[in-house]
Amino acid sequence: MSLYHLIYESQATRPFSEVELAHLLQQARQHNETYGLTGLLLYTPEGRFLQVLEGNVEAVHSLYFLHIARDPRHRHLALLAGGALERRRFADWRMGFRVATAEKLLDLTGHVDTTDATFLLPLLPNLSNSLLDKMLDYVQHTLPDVLLEEKPH
Repeated sequence: MSLYHLIYESQATRPFSEVELAHLLQQARQHNETYGLTGLLLYTPEGRFLQVLEGNVEAVHSLYFLHIARDPRHRHLALLAGGALERRRFADWRMGFRVATAEKLLDLTGHVDTTDATFLLPLLPNLSNSLLDKMLDYVQHTLPDVLLEEKPH
C-alpha cells in the first residue's frame, strides 16, 4: 500500500471549548483507527486548525473531501500540501493534538501569509517532508496538553 499525506488549514466558525475539542478528537481517533489513518491536529485559541492526515490515498481523500470539507464547524479551508509519503511521520498517533499559538502556526508554515494562494509555489519541491518533520518535532518537544493528549499506541 502506498502512503499519502494531506495538510490543510481552516478557521473555526467559532472558538471550540475544551469539551468540544475533546469530542472532536474522540470522533477523529475512532474514525482514524477504523480506516488506518494517522496524523496531527493543531488548534489555536483563535480557532485556527492545521491538520496532517496520513494513510491510504483513498481513505485520506474520503475523509477530507467527504467529511472535513463539508463540516459546517469551520470555513476557509486551504489545502497546503499533499502527495506521496515515504513513511508515516505520526505513525504512533491516530490523531495527535496540540493547542498552538497563531505565531507557532506561522513558524511551522515558514512565516508566510497562507491567505495568499501562491505562497506555496516556491516551496513545493521541498515543503512536505520539512513541514512534516517540523510538526513532529513541535509535538514531541512541547509540554503535553493533559486533557487532550493521546498516548502512542
